[in-house]
Amino acid sequence: MLVLLKMIKKLFFPRRRQEKTPVQDSPSQKAAYTYALATFLFLGLQGILATAGSLHLIFPDLPAPLNFASGRAMHLNLSIFWPLLGTMGGVYYFLVEATDRELFSIRLARWGFWYLLGTGMATLGFLAFGKTDGREYLEAPYFLKIALLTGLLAFTFNLLATAIKNRLLVQPEVVVILSGALLAPLLYLPTIFFVTHPTVDDVLRFLVIHLWEEGSLELLATTIGAALLASLKVAGRQKVKRLLLWEAGLVLTSGFIATGHHYYWIGTPDFWKVIGSVASGLQVVPVVLLALTAWQTTANRPRNFTPNLALYFFYASVFWNVVGAGLLGFLLAIPPLNRYAHGTYFTSAHAHMALFGFFGFLVLASSYYILTRRRRLSPTHVKRIKLSLVLLNSGLALMAACLVIAGFLQTYLWRGLGMDFTQVHLLLLPYLLLRTGGGAIFAAGGFLLAWEMVSLMLKPWMALLKPGKEP
Repeated sequence: MLVLLKMIKKLFFPRRRQEKTPVQDSPSQKAAYTYALATFLFLGLQGILATAGSLHLIFPDLPAPLNFASGRAMHLNLSIFWPLLGTMGGVYYFLVEATDRELFSIRLARWGFWYLLGTGMATLGFLAFGKTDGREYLEAPYFLKIALLTGLLAFTFNLLATAIKNRLLVQPEVVVILSGALLAPLLYLPTIFFVTHPTVDDVLRFLVIHLWEEGSLELLATTIGAALLASLKVAGRQKVKRLLLWEAGLVLTSGFIATGHHYYWIGTPDFWKVIGSVASGLQVVPVVLLALTAWQTTANRPRNFTPNLALYFFYASVFWNVVGAGLLGFLLAIPPLNRYAHGTYFTSAHAHMALFGFFGFLVLASSYYILTRRRRLSPTHVKRIKLSLVLLNSGLALMAACLVIAGFLQTYLWRGLGMDFTQVHLLLLPYLLLRTGGGAIFAAGGFLLAWEMVSLMLKPWMALLKPGKEP
């Protein structure tokens, strides 16, 4: 009887474990450092490359080492590659913190980074020389797609083996992480198939473009965002856990069906217009939940609270997610509007705000937190990071505003009045030039951020090279 009472007590009244912040990161968490640092480096590279490409679009006769098509392909692939690395690093880091368990294979996590880095660099090299698969957004050569798929499978295996080994399969946050990790290689799989029918090919292509990013990777990114708020102690773990489950459920339901808004005009049945528009409206709900959580973390914190700089990245992510994915994305998913606006600069504005706004800033938030959590930051470093944030946000705002104006004019003049496409493009050049100015501001912010993070990581090594003081 006494044994039975003890079992009931343990089951219904478990002893609360006191949370203690470790003095230093575990070996498994340290394996995420390279992922986080690469995030900043590739952001700096992408900003410079994208600005040069936008300038070449306005002045095509300018001498350039890359043609516009190759530069655009590199820009698009980079916009997914570094958020993918940052997401994987964040998942490794916060999974260990949330479960207090080491990874199944730290070596696999470390070597997995170098394998993916080599795959990404090889992809950029092939794209630079115009060696592509010929499919927009999925331009990488076939064997490099197989290589990326292999890297995703290794990542998924490491997480699944960690959960099984430590009996973590019933923890909600682990379930969400594993769901995203298992979907990552599964939803990337259609990219390795090449079919000749244009409609079928577009169906498969948008499965990867939309679902891989807004399904699997968004599940992982949502987990990272929730874990970041809990680790920063701006939201309770139970509240964050409830938010995570709501977000995951909405992403899995609305996100999957909302792929239909890509199927309006590619030769599919008309019912996709109804499915795509309704589901795209539901996609706004997770955005609102995230915005409310961010507002509550701001309103409820004490007056003497000094926010971690990672929070500023997180707040930027929420803002651009609401504006780019929530507002503009919803408008573009309405079939009568999409009929005229799809494929214009409206789409480009939505992509910049939604992809970098949500994914980019969220990954930067977690990566910055991972690299600076155990370090003493100088006032100069803090000022430079804040300056880079101002440059990134102001540059993105200018780019987005110019693209929205250009998209409106392009839609009206080209799709509405039926003017010649080339003539309309010439009329849009002033706005595209301003967009390039915004890109230059953004690139400066990205370069400053990358420089500061590399300097921060190299600072201990540089100190060893300095000659010691003579007695």
